[in-house]
Amino acid sequence: MLRPRGNLDAVRLAILFALSLPAVALAQDLGPISTRNHRAIALPFLRFDPHTGLVPDGHVEWDAIFQSANDSRRLPLQGQARVEEDQETERLLLRWRRGLSKGREFSVEVPFLSRGGGFLDPIITSWHANVLHWQEPFRASQPFGRSVVAVPGSRFGSAAGLGDVALFLSQQLAQRFVGSWAVKFPTGDGHRLLGSGGADAGGVIKGRWGLRKRLVFHAMGGLIAQSPGTALDSVRGLVHEESMALCWQSNGRDDWVLQWIGEASPVQTGVAGSDATHRQLTIGYQRLLGHGRMLELSFNEDRDVFNGRFPEGANVAPDFTIGISLFVRK
Repeated sequence: MLRPRGNLDAVRLAILFALSLPAVALAQDLGPISTRNHRAIALPFLRFDPHTGLVPDGHVEWDAIFQSANDSRRLPLQGQARVEEDQETERLLLRWRRGLSKGREFSVEVPFLSRGGGFLDPIITSWHANVLHWQEPFRASQPFGRSVVAVPGSRFGSAAGLGDVALFLSQQLAQRFVGSWAVKFPTGDGHRLLGSGGADAGGVIKGRWGLRKRLVFHAMGGLIAQSPGTALDSVRGLVHEESMALCWQSNGRDDWVLQWIGEASPVQTGVAGSDATHRQLTIGYQRLLGHGRMLELSFNEDRDVFNGRFPEGANVAPDFTIGISLFVRK
């Protein structure tokens, strides 16, 4: 459902308040989870990673971020559907980051996507029934392995290939703040929803505060300008993106992360359940492997985790997203 404007303002005010909090002694954490909302019609557009740490001058980092997102959505459920999504997307993001002088960092992101029937359908059905103790009516009525994304003006099936490449420049602004700016290029095939068919640009401010010896709070907020492109109709011109994360360092090698990400819907379909602000919750685990390597595991949930009763906490996102990532710094 569309959220009242007042609630959106309250969330933004909470984020701004967090950004103004005084810092205590900073703990050493591994940062937020490198994830995003993987809804199929959102993936072609530029979004920012919520991580706040920069690669030091003269060092290079190679990242391989793999995530699998399964979604099932039909709106409205009864009658003629205007929005229908029943598919699974595997996304491998390869990222190269290089530290520069004066607290700057340059990075390149190259995504590869594969959209099809996937393998998560029976796992999600079991998760809903045995853990969340409820069933989503549309998912329960459909056979496993479908691959369709349909919104007003567009319909897509299975596809695989290169997505849209993005370039990022980040700058340390103060002890606790980092600014990031980016531009995304239409290198993916917009006619198959591998890219948006247009260029995007945007910027965010990220902050980091130590709350206790092993507990760190991260926050991010910014705007992205989306171009109309060729893939989808009624693309939003400006999209807000924000995130918050609590990172707990359980020991010298392991971190646990609870994370929230919100953003405006990428397109305006005229269907409230599709156009509502996108929000998801992430639970993540990070482990230092030694020699500049880190392993990251993550699990993202949508509104199902609250049975749709708390849209401010989790709302529109894929039903189920799992991820495994490896980061290597030299």
